[in-house]
Amino acid sequence: MWTEVNFGKWAGKGKTLPQILVADPDWFFWAIDQKVFKGALAGEAATLARRASAIKLPSGLAATHCVQHWMTPDGKYSHFELIDKDQGAHFGSSSEVRQATLNLKYPRTIAQYDKLGCRHMINGLKSYWFDGKAFTKSRVETFFDDHSNFVNP
Repeated sequence: MWTEVNFGKWAGKGKTLPQILVADPDWFFWAIDQKVFKGALAGEAATLARRASAIKLPSGLAATHCVQHWMTPDGKYSHFELIDKDQGAHFGSSSEVRQATLNLKYPRTIAQYDKLGCRHMINGLKSYWFDGKAFTKSRVETFFDDHSNFVNP
């Protein structure tokens, strides 16, 4: 069970931490870095941040694929794709980084304030892990409750 966040921009909106993470990951990870969460909420936030930083690939792709992050030529986060591990390196003006798991904080490692990059990250999560379906409260909470989805649950 996730606690509703009832302060700051989320006051009175009835959103839990997993809902906030998929709505505004930049704010969520900023709040983690700034130690905004207190008490029991701080524990939930730490657990969610740990899980969101090491999401396993969908089971049908885990053995053969990896996450390919794309950066724009000017160094901003663009998007990610799940690609075959054996696919050759990209050549061109955009750069790439490959990882074995999905780290929803990755755009913030490139720029501390990157709403667009974070939005693209969440769109990829929705596409690959949620089959493009809406992020309902039940879906996101169930996903982040399931230990089998994470390297470090």
